[in-house]
Amino acid sequence: MASGEAGLVRRTIWLLRAVAAHPEGVGLSEVAREAGIPKATCYRVLTVLERESWLTLDPVTRRYRVSLGLLSIVGGLLDGGGAYGHMRDVLRGLAGETRETAGFDVLLAPKVMVVAQVPGPSLIGQTLKPVPRTQPVWATSTGKVLLAALDPAQVRADFAEEFATYAPPEVGDLDSFMGSLAAVRSRGFAFAYDELEVGAASVAAPVQIRGTTPYAVWIGGPTYRLTRDSIDEVAESVMKAARQLSELLSNTDIELPSGLGRL
Repeated sequence: MASGEAGLVRRTIWLLRAVAAHPEGVGLSEVAREAGIPKATCYRVLTVLERESWLTLDPVTRRYRVSLGLLSIVGGLLDGGGAYGHMRDVLRGLAGETRETAGFDVLLAPKVMVVAQVPGPSLIGQTLKPVPRTQPVWATSTGKVLLAALDPAQVRADFAEEFATYAPPEVGDLDSFMGSLAAVRSRGFAFAYDELEVGAASVAAPVQIRGTTPYAVWIGGPTYRLTRDSIDEVAESVMKAARQLSELLSNTDIELPSGLGRL
């Protein structure tokens, strides 16, 4: 590795350490001073780390925090008694109860990001793809849950262009989709059936934090096992896990990549 590249890696590590030392958040000037890095260089590195969802930047306070996008990568190295470990315990319980893959998503407009997942015990189940990863809001149960929690006017303003460009024809027009979000709010969960992939189904419920709904928990599996007739039953398990996660995360100081709220 060239000396310049090694120096950049060292500076990145120093910055991550400095930000991690401030769970309440830290501003640019303070983190630059603590890391001993020129402010301009610090800003460039922090911008990249934020873009990669390793850090979050509060748009109001302009303070950086470590995100769960980063924690999900090193989760196996974390203390099992920490918030991330407890979150995975809830997902393991949900996967065991429903016998399907369980996961945890955050709204990262214009997509949703999967930040954690746990396989179910069944031999044939949802393929475990790399985490973190992004998926479309229109074709996922978590996307529907997270959009349903927003003001309809905000959804139209922020996602209409994205919808027109990328939403699959099966979803219908924007008015039809907005109508489906009202149903999600009414029943407290969403489902996707043959939407993300043919033969795949999922059910999601909102994880509410201090009056907001920036996160969602889900299960996913094949449609021959996760049938339409079984959705209401498994939704009860998903909503129970959502309540557990809401209680857990409302009492922690971890923030996820959405930048919508401190946990």
